[in-house]
Formats: sequence, C-alpha cells, structure tokens
Amino acid sequence: MIRKKFALILLALVFVIEAAALFWIRSDFRSVMLDGAEYQVPAAIDFRGDFYGRNYLPLYIPLTEAPWKGSVTPEKGEEIYLSFNKNSEGLLEITGASNVKPGGMYIITRVSSVNEGMVHFRFPADRLYMSPEQLKKLSVVELSERVQVKDEKEKKTETRMKNDLTAIIHIKDGRVAVSKVLANGSPIEQTFTTIGKNLNVKFSRGPKDKDIYSVGRSTEISRGQ
Repeated sequence: MIRKKFALILLALVFVIEAAALFWIRSDFRSVMLDGAEYQVPAAIDFRGDFYGRNYLPLYIPLTEAPWKGSVTPEKGEEIYLSFNKNSEGLLEITGASNVKPGGMYIITRVSSVNEGMVHFRFPADRLYMSPEQLKKLSVVELSERVQVKDEKEKKTETRMKNDLTAIIHIKDGRVAVSKVLANGSPIEQTFTTIGKNLNVKFSRGPKDKDIYSVGRSTEISRGQ
C-alpha cells in the first residue's frame, strides 16, 4: 500500500514538472516571437522521415560554424555565444563565437566540435510549427526539386534548389524561433509553380531541343523534355 502511494506521488510529481516545463517552453517561445528582433536566414526543408505525421516543418539552417574568439578552447557540449550581422544580401551571417556574452545581439547554442580555430555547432532553431493539415497543403515537389544550373562565366554546371528558400527568425536574449519560411520571398504556403528568382523561360520548339531557363545574365538552366 505504501509503495502504491509512493508511486502515485512520484507520478504526480513528474506530471507537475513536465506541465511546468511545457508551460515555460511555450511562454518563452511566445516571448521570442512577439518581442524578438527579426532576421532572415538561408534554409532548407528536411523531408526525411514521417513528414506528414509531425506538427512542425523540419528545417536545416546552414549556419553551423564560426571562428572561435574565446580565450579558452571550448569542450563539446559547452554553451557558447554567437555574434552575427547582415551580409550584402540582407541575410544573417555568423561572424564569431565565444564563451563570453557579447555586448549586443547574440545567439546561444552548444559546441559540436572544434577544428583549427573554427567552432562547429547546430543552429538552435530547426522547425516551423504547422499543423498536419497545413503540411499536407505544401507543394513538396516545388520545395524539394533541384535543377542543373550552367554558369557560362565559370564554365561549370551546378545542382541547385529550384526555389530559393529562406526563413524568418526572431531573436531575443540569445534564443531563436522561426516564424515563417519563404520561397523566393513568398510564404511557402503560396508556392505552387514558381521556379527560382528572376527567371525567364525559353521553351523548346521540338523533341531535339531543350527548355532553357535563364537566371540573371550569366547562368542558364537546361532541362530535357
């Protein structure tokens, strides 16, 4: 009987702790979303696993390394502070990492590894919360398709995403939250048949020709019929 009472008390205690933690996480998330400074970062969508069984859109933010500017080499798992600014395209870029909190804006994350003066880490925001119903409405083909891009100036062909994906994030007291994902500057919910930025299409005239997608002035995307 005593063991049963003890088990019930322990179970109730665990429930209270989990409820309190969930409440704090949600409250903290709202605070960052409402009061955090807004920035834009490059992004990619992770379509692996049970994509439609989640309540969020899994993301990969390719900001994962920075020069170490701290006084002591950090250990794996250690909490660090990332400094950042905006690049020429208006996107957030990480400029350095340290074990000392900087005076201005910063991002908090943890060390994955250190190599030759560079610290590697996981960007501390990797999802946009969406309902399964919202996820099912996304144009997966448009958001995941890649195309071959020929750069006439560099004389080489590269594989690139068909659409340019970015994420809008909010930052407050080192914490980060994703508020929106964009494809070519528009919300991904509106993405259906868009193809890249500033793109002109010259359709083929016969089975021996190819469609030519011109991007800017120096690149072309060729696609067979």
